[in-house]
Amino acid sequence: MGQIVIWALLTGGITGGAWVGIVLLRRQRRLTEEQWRLLDTTRAHLEAMTGTQARLGEAEARLDEAERALLEPPRRD
Repeated sequence: MGQIVIWALLTGGITGGAWVGIVLLRRQRRLTEEQWRLLDTTRAHLEAMTGTQARLGEAEARLDEAERALLEPPRRD
């Protein structure tokens, strides 16, 4: 009878350990998926910022050109 109790306890412990492992693995996978989503979002924001930076550079160049044109004295032909 004592062997049956030990067998039941070991079986329960192994089964419980397996379930805990499964739950932890799923939780880790879920966290990893969330991290991937955050990484994708961060990449999208970085690409948007890069595009904005390029447009800002073009606007600065046009503004510099306009400032130079305004500072030149008018030509008298």
